[in-house]
Amino acid sequence: MDNARKMEQLLRDYGYPEEAIPSLLKEIGTLSYEKVEKLIMPYHDITANKS
Repeated sequence: MDNARKMEQLLRDYGYPEEAIPSLLKEIGTLSYEKVEKLIMPYHDITANKS
């Protein structure tokens, strides 16, 4: 599996909204998968305290 597909799957696994994934992939496209894996958080963790 290439990096783009791995990153796309990681975003899905982390619960990011489907409509946000294409723009996120554009932003992180130049980073390595390993770096992205360390930088991003699961979506529900980011949005947990926002009301």
